[in-house]
Amino acid sequence: MAESFCMESVDLAVQSEDIREQAASFLVEHFDEPYGWPSLASAREELARLMVEGFARAILDSEIVAGWVGGLPEYKGRVWELHPIVVHRQYRNRGIGRTLVKLFESEAAKRGALTVTLGTDDNSGMTSLSGVDLYTDLSRYLAELRDLGRGHPFLFYQKLGFVVSGVMPDANGVGRPDIYMSKRVAASGSRIRK
Repeated sequence: MAESFCMESVDLAVQSEDIREQAASFLVEHFDEPYGWPSLASAREELARLMVEGFARAILDSEIVAGWVGGLPEYKGRVWELHPIVVHRQYRNRGIGRTLVKLFESEAAKRGALTVTLGTDDNSGMTSLSGVDLYTDLSRYLAELRDLGRGHPFLFYQKLGFVVSGVMPDANGVGRPDIYMSKRVAASGSRIRK
């Protein structure tokens, strides 16, 4: 039997303190990779920064936060970074992550984005980019990127139309890279060749 939820999309900046506190706590309790934020105080600071510098959108099930996503501007607002995205463990595998990414893309486009981007760390050996010296042949390693069977999040983002646009070797320590992914959200310009 399918479960029924009363889901709605909201701007966290105009929500109650209780809703914002729930959202902040997710960064400590429900963020999987690499390990989330170390304390509720640091999570509150991150949410406050997002609401000032960018935006934060949530999916509520009645008065319960099911998940949320933030966005920060780069390159004079032509590019927006998805940062962070987190879904409560009890609400996973129900399409909420996909919905949050679409909300992020829509909000970024409204704010003038041409491109959206994100970094998805490999802090635990989930891809072929982990545990190797990427500097020896970076372009080959990127071309041969693959999941090692544990379902790294880059696969999720690929399904939503993101492409790997780069990598930062050793971003989280030796052999622990950050994988950059991007997607165009504005209509293509007349000067772009395929």
